[in-house]
Amino acid sequence: MIVVDSSILIAFNNPRDVLHRRAQDAMQRFASGTWGKGLLLEHVFIETVSVLKRKLTPAAAIHAGGYLRRAHQLEFVPTSEAFLAYWNEFQSDYLSPLSFVDQAIAVTARQRSGGKVLTFDKAFREVPGVVVLPES
Repeated sequence: MIVVDSSILIAFNNPRDVLHRRAQDAMQRFASGTWGKGLLLEHVFIETVSVLKRKLTPAAAIHAGGYLRRAHQLEFVPTSEAFLAYWNEFQSDYLSPLSFVDQAIAVTARQRSGGKVLTFDKAFREVPGVVVLPES
């Protein structure tokens, strides 16, 4: 299992993104089962489709969102029940550059995926208990 971050999903869906080719390679490895099933947090889904709508078009965001909701390689993770755990982690970490969504990813990764996160966000490399994939 691996938690999937929006940085990979946005780059994969945006051909103008400088990381698009690397995202294609990473998603191909993911789809082939290299890292196991993906965990897609509700917050990451929202972040991804919101950014794609702004950077591309509403239609592109809806298409990507539909694909993410139907992908058998992904397990959708509702985040309401874990909100307080995410909030506690976020408010206790004054020094981290991680956003609230990133903290939610880190908490979920440590709890459910052995710390593995599929991301291009370098800030995760500094988080104890998190393993960033793909390797640089």
